[in-house]
Amino acid sequence: MITDTLKKEIAAATLYSAGHGIAWQSLMQKKALRIGFLGGSVTMGFAGNTVHDGAYPELTIAGLRERGYDAEGCVCAEAGMSTMHGNLLADDRILCHKPDFVFLEFSINETTLRPSVLSFESLLRKLLTTPDPPVVCIFTIRNYNDYQCESFMLPIAEHYGLPCVRLRASLNAALERGAMTWEDYGDAESHPNADGQALLAECLLHFFDSVRCLPDEAPAPLPEPWLGAPFIGLRFIRPAADCTVVETDVPLVQRSHPYFEKAWLLTPDSGALTITVNCRALMLFYETHSLSEYGRCAIYADGAPFTPPVIDSNSIYGWGNARFAVIISEDASAAHTVQLQPESNSFYLLGIGICD
Repeated sequence: MITDTLKKEIAAATLYSAGHGIAWQSLMQKKALRIGFLGGSVTMGFAGNTVHDGAYPELTIAGLRERGYDAEGCVCAEAGMSTMHGNLLADDRILCHKPDFVFLEFSINETTLRPSVLSFESLLRKLLTTPDPPVVCIFTIRNYNDYQCESFMLPIAEHYGLPCVRLRASLNAALERGAMTWEDYGDAESHPNADGQALLAECLLHFFDSVRCLPDEAPAPLPEPWLGAPFIGLRFIRPAADCTVVETDVPLVQRSHPYFEKAWLLTPDSGALTITVNCRALMLFYETHSLSEYGRCAIYADGAPFTPPVIDSNSIYGWGNARFAVIISEDASAAHTVQLQPESNSFYLLGIGICD
């Protein structure tokens, strides 16, 4: 158990930065606040193979309402969600609600390698360049083994002058001095229990309590990318019978996924699926599972076998979640043809990501 006193003590040391160039007084004087949450299983409220009520987004909104705000939240989160998936879904699931704030919780869902940094910065710049952009706050946590992506997320927060709430340093201090154990917070992977979720909400509420006292600052110009943002213009082509860039006879089927309602079902008997489009980047989003019925497709890009030549949707790490593969990534837009040739069992293509 984490006492309320300890929750407040830990939360009080988690504000890494309040950011720069933000009109805090004007923003926090608004009666109605819309808050977006993008993240993985922690943001979703997943633990013990099920999704629980009372995850930190819900608790944060409740805490803001107790403070007198007419607060509303919108959540886009899934177990295993990456920043590329967040980028793909942000328009329809977050930005359409015109949020005042968007919290990004991806510090245990990404790697520290270059592709993850490019994906994260692409999502970030997409949010920051939308009309009337929200205040974007980076929220970094850690897993059981102390894994996190602070090595690039904290410098990126500083580069863009973004608010950042950092759990790890304060939580680790409490663990090291014996004020609590990891089991008081969460499970042996990364998922907070009820007390852990309440602690995360306390961290964000401390953030709001802190910034509501700050003055307005003049907006700062958007800096050049920290590393790069090649997927900033990512848009989603959903499976549909009248999709103009796809030629195929494969059937459309319903899926139970919360963000991908339909899929093109490719099997050895269905024939191929061909995508012809002008773009500078193209990625395939597909369903992955450990069940043996999930199969694989050979991939050809502009007539040549892709590397690796086969995408296998059968994985011991799959549970019906979405995964993606970047097939085209170039500096300039050009005409491209991508073909999927099913080789075994069932391959569910959930959609196509395109950067023009």
